[in-house]
Amino acid sequence: MKKIGWGILGAARVNERLMPAIVQSDLGNLIAIGSRRTGASRECLLKNLPEYEDKVSCFDGFDQVINHEKVDAIYIPLANEEHTEVALKAIRAKKHVLIEKPMAIKSLEVTTLIKEASKNNVKIMEGFMYAFHPQFDRVMNTIKSNILGEINYAHSMFSFPIQPARFYRINRSMENGGGALWDIGPYAIHSIRQCFKQNPMRVKAIAKLNDQGADISTSGLIDFGDHKRATFDISFECTRRSEFEAFGPLGRVKCPTVWQPEDKQAKLIINTESGGLTEEAVPAANHFILEVNHFNKAICSNTPHKLTNEDALWNVKTLECIQESIEKDSWVSL
Repeated sequence: MKKIGWGILGAARVNERLMPAIVQSDLGNLIAIGSRRTGASRECLLKNLPEYEDKVSCFDGFDQVINHEKVDAIYIPLANEEHTEVALKAIRAKKHVLIEKPMAIKSLEVTTLIKEASKNNVKIMEGFMYAFHPQFDRVMNTIKSNILGEINYAHSMFSFPIQPARFYRINRSMENGGGALWDIGPYAIHSIRQCFKQNPMRVKAIAKLNDQGADISTSGLIDFGDHKRATFDISFECTRRSEFEAFGPLGRVKCPTVWQPEDKQAKLIINTESGGLTEEAVPAANHFILEVNHFNKAICSNTPHKLTNEDALWNVKTLECIQESIEKDSWVSL
């Protein structure tokens, strides 16, 4: 298999993890990085991969990266509301695209991206790195094994106390992509959605908003029908949490730390009516490298990727309806 040439659009903080992941992946090769801020792409490269100073092209802009003849795939870590416009440019330039969550902040935009990707015969995938850690597979296998019975309730909690340096996350309204809902909310919703066979039917949520109309904290309930439901709590003013738990009539499984550092073992807690409480260790793994490796292989072999476009669409649909529920203070059907 040939190596996939990667381009990055934006000098975002997450590049600290994605840039090394690309060069350490089996089939990846970092070709170029572009930023609209003068000199920012080179600063980003020197900070995260100084040994690649003479191997990676740096541009003050996006078009040079998108149109680069050696770039096969584009990674987009821009602000939530900027994903669609830039992704469409890359797709129409026949580039595969890995889009940092959320894929977009409107379900109609996700539908457009999916259609354009199909039309241009390229792959697009939403960037949920946690889904590539072996602990996620272990959770899913536990649920599918039916030792818990069919899941009828799930809960997720994602939070951290936001620092002034991160206030760019809350400097605009939810409608414009700001706040906890569109920042950490995609993880909370995605993780609990994976526990059910059904898609959500309706949602109800409440939130604390700042003066810009961004949610600082949001809690809510998701109805999956047939008496199956999930709750979630996300916040920029609570202590750090990243966990979810699924319950069935025969037991429960808990993932205490979803964003597991690559140098630490993960831990799962499983409690069943028949077997009691057990804790399982999951080997350490770098989920960013696993994510990039997976997308590289899907491109090279033209095979489906793990996180489907339908999954991305339903995640954004759910988040979109949660936002509407906050605004209307009522249940909203999907």
